[in-house]
Amino acid sequence: MYADSSLTLILNGAEARLQILCGNGSELLFSQEWFTPRHGMQVLVPALMEGLARMGLSLRQVGRIAIVRGPGSFTGLRLVLSTALGMARPLNMTMGGIGYMDALAADPLALAGERPVWTVTHARRGIVHLQGFCNTAGAPGTLCQPDSATLEDAAARIAASGPCPVLLGTGIRKNLDFFAEALPQALVLPERFDHPAPETLLALAQTVDYSTDPVDPLYIRPCDAEENLDSIAAAKGLNPEEARATLAKLTTA
Repeated sequence: MYADSSLTLILNGAEARLQILCGNGSELLFSQEWFTPRHGMQVLVPALMEGLARMGLSLRQVGRIAIVRGPGSFTGLRLVLSTALGMARPLNMTMGGIGYMDALAADPLALAGERPVWTVTHARRGIVHLQGFCNTAGAPGTLCQPDSATLEDAAARIAASGPCPVLLGTGIRKNLDFFAEALPQALVLPERFDHPAPETLLALAQTVDYSTDPVDPLYIRPCDAEENLDSIAAAKGLNPEEARATLAKLTTA
């Protein structure tokens, strides 16, 4: 039996695959993955509660929640961040944020040697999120901060980082022909590297800082609704300025 507040819960909704994990230190107690590109809200809490119940656990035994903070899907990030906050506040749990690109790069970096590693995830048609990583003096490091780019810009940045880069992520998978032609010397990792392994997320959860403050999401680009807010508001008979103010309040609360 685990003591109250001894467990770590981990939530990842950065992309279409929703990940729910629970661990005790480095021990993985259970892990669930759901392909939910449009139904994460209906799945997250019931799946979490079922997982705890099957292990004979309750939320009161969870002391902290690690949330993947992005970059990724606006809807998915808000879902896991708001759910974590709703559980943490009444039960006095602490929260910490995990970078999605760091989680994706962790395992490939351990095998890449001196080759640069690039995590490239799908943002929308023709746009990707990307971040470069490298091993320096035997320790993992970053080549740049997370960013968004067109496919052409992403390929140029990757090519400039060094010979024979290692590529992974849904942004590569969805644009495989383009990157194969633009970066013929690159090593594209298999599809299983497009999502972080549960054990990797659990290990990263041991390294982040926790507090009672909400975890800030890492948004690289505006959501589609924000970019088209004026036309959406006008179509619904709303004032665009008031709509922007309301959206700003909702996304910074």
